[in-house]
Amino acid sequence: MIGSRKWMEINQGSLSFKEKINLLKQTLLPTTYKYAKTFIQSHVNHTHFALHDVQIPDTPMVKEAMAELENTQDRVIFHHSWRSFFWGVGIAHSKDWQFDQESFVIACLMHDLGLVEHLDQYSCNCFTYESALRSENLCLKHQYDASRTKIISEAICLHMNGYLDESNQDLPIEALMLQQATSCDVIGTDYARFSKTYAEDVLIQHPRTQFNSHFKKLLHKESLNHPQSRTALVSRLGLPYMIQLNIFKE
Repeated sequence: MIGSRKWMEINQGSLSFKEKINLLKQTLLPTTYKYAKTFIQSHVNHTHFALHDVQIPDTPMVKEAMAELENTQDRVIFHHSWRSFFWGVGIAHSKDWQFDQESFVIACLMHDLGLVEHLDQYSCNCFTYESALRSENLCLKHQYDASRTKIISEAICLHMNGYLDESNQDLPIEALMLQQATSCDVIGTDYARFSKTYAEDVLIQHPRTQFNSHFKKLLHKESLNHPQSRTALVSRLGLPYMIQLNIFKE
């Protein structure tokens, strides 16, 4: 599958011409449709799920993942990563999805490390692959279960696909959550799934200050460095404009 951990190992994150066409076929229509709906949908009315209901695992590996994110010294991506976590948990709650809380929070905290801070030891052609490899190194250090390590890595690699088919039973729930959560935070899709109170509480705790402009700059830099990556492809197709016009105000 394009964007998967296995695909990354073979292609290092570079898309062939045929893969670009296939990815467009898979993602363009559903992503555009979901984006358009953000401008006409209202928040759901239920308020029984609140921010204080979300539990963050207090484990050594989560603490180290938090430290790695902090060490980037990028407050914009710091807040984006945490918002993605809370959006993802909210989406899972709305769909009655069961998921691995620890694996998901680690995937959220580490999914953009390669975008913000490239390390010379990694020669990937996609920031998500570098982020995934860094998460795998953390898992190895903490002797994390191999199957759960794969979930984290798969989720990070796939989150830039733009759209993942929920009916695909080969996809980990955490991968669906991270893709939908990051899409929510970047262009506003699925934002109406949350109660107004939940959404406002997330944004108060983790504000979007300068996110749109900062994230567009990071995407531009990634596209220049890796012109055959998914980031470069979706940027050429208009992702920066979708960010600029999204429902959020900086």
